[in-house]
Amino acid sequence: MYGSAEVPQEARHFAVTENEDSMRRTWALAAIVAVSLTFSSCAYDRTDSGDTGGNAPVSPTPTSPPALPGTPVLKMGPTTLGEVMVDEGGMTVYVYDKDEVGSGASSCRDTCLQSWPPVTSVTENPTVQGLQEVVIDTIPAADGTHQLTVNGRPVYRYKDDNEPGDAYGQAVGSVWWTLDSAGNPVTTTAGGE
Repeated sequence: MYGSAEVPQEARHFAVTENEDSMRRTWALAAIVAVSLTFSSCAYDRTDSGDTGGNAPVSPTPTSPPALPGTPVLKMGPTTLGEVMVDEGGMTVYVYDKDEVGSGASSCRDTCLQSWPPVTSVTENPTVQGLQEVVIDTIPAADGTHQLTVNGRPVYRYKDDNEPGDAYGQAVGSVWWTLDSAGNPVTTTAGGE
């Protein structure tokens, strides 16, 4: 009969075995690809605060992590400029000449906030350490927390200060300054200028 030729037993076994091997290879390859994609997406999803590349998403109004209640949010600490005011993590804090003292508002908005996130607190009554004659208060921050003020001036961190003691924001644009223990702007640089 047409098309009903008898296939020898050995040929049938070889055809089934070859198809099974091909199917196993396909499934193994699919499993390897799936595992690889899973691990690569996990590795890519990590957050790295040291990333300076252009691939990291930019928050429109970044803020510093607020200090927990009872944690001193401001104190004096060692920096590349000497002893200046720092936050609870030892990061240098700055004031902005364009902020109006006592206005209850920050003049740093939009792109300014990307480089100069506000120093915030979860409470309106932050604690300080070693700052007796300084008036510490808060103003509302865009994210619902409280931006700290020192003697009526909002305070900020600088995005390029990566380690406690860094003071790379000092004198940027001749409008950003660190603070002394009395809350006054320090208008000198590391070279004493």
